[in-house]
Amino acid sequence: MTTTVQHHIATSNNEQKCRTRRSYLFSQNIYQVEVNGEEGECLTYEIMADSCAEATATAESLASDSMVNISYISVMPMD
Repeated sequence: MTTTVQHHIATSNNEQKCRTRRSYLFSQNIYQVEVNGEEGECLTYEIMADSCAEATATAESLASDSMVNISYISVMPMD
């Protein structure tokens, strides 16, 4: 994941202020999602999403093509 940070120092009334601006181009989080089926199948995905719920929904959609019955889904945020 890449984040761009720019520092700008502005002087106003003999006081220095540091302002930080960040680029949120890659502001989404990466989640490791494991989808487990009722017959012992296990699929693992790394999904970039805004929330855990969105990552779960994406993984469920991907797994539905190759897995008939989903037993449970576990989601872990990757740092």
